[in-house]
Amino acid sequence: MNIIWLNMTDSTNAHAVRNRYEVEELTIWSAHYQSEGKGQRGNKWESSRSMNLTFSILVRPVDLQANAQFVVSQIASLAVVEYLAAKGVTAKIKWPNDIYVGDRKICGMLIENFLSGDKLSESIIGIGININQLQFSPEIPNPTSLIRETNCNESYDLHRELEIFSEIFEKLYLNSRASGRTLDELNLTYNRLLYRKGEYFRFLQTEYYNEGTPVEIVGKIVGIEEKTARLIIELEDGQCRKYFFKEIAYII
Repeated sequence: MNIIWLNMTDSTNAHAVRNRYEVEELTIWSAHYQSEGKGQRGNKWESSRSMNLTFSILVRPVDLQANAQFVVSQIASLAVVEYLAAKGVTAKIKWPNDIYVGDRKICGMLIENFLSGDKLSESIIGIGININQLQFSPEIPNPTSLIRETNCNESYDLHRELEIFSEIFEKLYLNSRASGRTLDELNLTYNRLLYRKGEYFRFLQTEYYNEGTPVEIVGKIVGIEEKTARLIIELEDGQCRKYFFKEIAYII
């Protein structure tokens, strides 16, 4: 993979979008600092300068239908989990693609897809992995980092860590494409690694309100729906409900 290091940029995703026609597939742009790092739900992604990995990957899936674009998110999520496992850290995937160690977030993603007709032409996969940062803003909920989880006495070399991750990602991505792995196969591994799967927890239905407050439910995650990538939650009475992104929120 071609890795391009930037001293500073607004956001690696924005930089990747601007430059995506000038590079080959599997190019990575990584920045020591982002002035306008972006996260999910329009949130800002905060990272101390030269402390963490903040990067974006360009992929051009071959013959992937637009309605199957969640495959890209699954591959990226599994690559981060595998990378952390190689460092001795057990992680889970908080649907759709946040990565958690226990109840603490170590990685977030923002994926931007581009379509050509009914197929996916390109994806920009923005990933932020907390590596060496120990102190976080109190406004950031439940963060953690690799150095925290491993109790390492020395800072990790960001360049080396990105090389390790890129090798894992490239292998997963190319094997997936070359072998024609089905959505069922990807879902099997992804579902197995879902955060809070199989136990009852509290959630907020953010599309349903009672006197201005999101309606709370108690249920357990049983998996994701293959065709839509909706999260499936089984309520205490056995009823199953399915949620798109932003329709349900975890209570942590």
